[in-house]
Amino acid sequence: MALTYPLSYAQFLGALRVEEVTFRLSHPQEHTRLGDGTVISASLGASLWTGTVRLAQANHPRHAQMEALIGLTDQPGATFLCHDPRYLGPAGDPSGAILGSRTVTIHSVASTMRELRLTGLPSGYPLSAGDMLGFPYGANPVRYALHRIVVGGTASSTGLTPMLELVPNLRAGAVAGLTVSLIRPACKARLLPEPRYGSGRQALSRGASFDFIQTLR
Repeated sequence: MALTYPLSYAQFLGALRVEEVTFRLSHPQEHTRLGDGTVISASLGASLWTGTVRLAQANHPRHAQMEALIGLTDQPGATFLCHDPRYLGPAGDPSGAILGSRTVTIHSVASTMRELRLTGLPSGYPLSAGDMLGFPYGANPVRYALHRIVVGGTASSTGLTPMLELVPNLRAGAVAGLTVSLIRPACKARLLPEPRYGSGRQALSRGASFDFIQTLR
């Protein structure tokens, strides 16, 4: 049966042997310097997650499997769920054992779209600067928000956090009641053109890598 997009973690990233990764937030902007030394900045578009994935060397058959997946996702319209492979869960609960099977949701969103509160957490659950969270929102297509916490906080006895400041800013569609993921939160991404398939020598192939960027469609 043909795979459907976006490919899940297990279908794509989890099936690769990732050796090195960069994962960062890109803010497209322009700067104008005035005569008095003032610098004016202006946004040129949405802030999106982007990065590079480099694959470990492997024997030829295993490398061919990874090349097949790269070839699949290099096609127009192909997307996959992407998270920072270095990040599994919050610093205070990296395996998610404390969180367990609890359903965490957005309680409220600040009018500035820079902060939100979460509910449904265990009492005293800590969320720290650098922790990440994600949630799907919208329809046709479903979009996948991914945010990093800048100012964290600790859940109350009822499981409610204080306002958490995030980057990037929240987008329209982030509303109370949406289910939030704290363990391997992901965005939807696509490959940038010209992935590198690497080369083979004797029993091993090496050098494969690709660049990716978040897509909101």
